[in-house]
Amino acid sequence: MTDEAQDLDNLLKHPGWLRVVDHGLADIEGRVRIAMVNAVGERDDIMALNLLRQCLAAKQAVEQFIAWPGMRLKGLQTNATASTAPQLSRRGPL
Repeated sequence: MTDEAQDLDNLLKHPGWLRVVDHGLADIEGRVRIAMVNAVGERDDIMALNLLRQCLAAKQAVEQFIAWPGMRLKGLQTNATASTAPQLSRRGPL
């Protein structure tokens, strides 16, 4: 396992990271709920739609940030597995 892969694996298991994930998800869910309530009370439909779009965009950004270490680690592990596979060609690696 590379240094980066080991670092990401350690990060995903670290209690501090788990707290960040829990807080981030809870916070963004609360904000989306509040935005939905505010959007329902908005008289202007276009403004209500814009409020919802902004909150959902923020939610997606937080979710992508939280998911990145796991996705990167999976990619590193896939690359490591692929590079250690035996060559089946008689010509060898080109």
